[in-house]
Amino acid sequence: MPNSVENIYSSAFLEVLEEKHGNDKAGYALIMSELSGINDALTASPELISFSLIPTVSRGDKIGVVKNIFSGKVSAEVLNFLCVLTEKNRLSRFGGIYRGFRSLYYEKFGITPVTVSSAFALTAEQKSKITAKMEKITGGQIELSEKTDKNLIGGVVVDYSGSRIDGSVKTRLETLKKEIAETVI
Repeated sequence: MPNSVENIYSSAFLEVLEEKHGNDKAGYALIMSELSGINDALTASPELISFSLIPTVSRGDKIGVVKNIFSGKVSAEVLNFLCVLTEKNRLSRFGGIYRGFRSLYYEKFGITPVTVSSAFALTAEQKSKITAKMEKITGGQIELSEKTDKNLIGGVVVDYSGSRIDGSVKTRLETLKKEIAETVI
C-alpha cells in the first residue's frame, strides 16, 4: 500500500523533518518520543479521536482542542502535524501514520527493531547484554522493546527482521517432550 493515507502522511512528515533536521538523529529521536507518547495516549484514551470525528464541531474548534491539549507538551513540528491531521480529518489514522513514520525513521538511521519476550521483566544488565548481542547479530544499532509473557516460564524469545531466536524454557520443554515421544515405542 505505497499510496495509503498512512504512508502519504508519514512520508510527508519525514520530508518536513528532513528540511529542518537533515540527518541529525537527536532531532528525530525527540520527535519519535513525542509521537510514541501521543500514540500511547490516543490508544489508552480515544476520546480525542472520537471528538475529531464529530461532524457538527467545526474544524477550528477541533484544532483549538488539539492545541489546548498539546501546546507546550510537544515540539512545534509535532503540534503542527497534529493540527494538519485534525484539519484534514485524519487524526483517526494517527496509529497507522505513526507506525509508518517509525518504519521510515528506522530505515533512515539503519535501526533494527528488536522485541524481547520473557516471563519476567528484564534487569538493566540483561537488557544491556541482549542489546550488545543483537547489535552484533544485526550488524547495526537496534531498538529494544520488551514484552512480558508468563507462558514462557523462563528464558527469552527475541524477534527481529522477520527472524526469531527462541531460548524459552517452554520451547525447550516442548522439544524435549517431542523427542521423548518419538523415542518411546
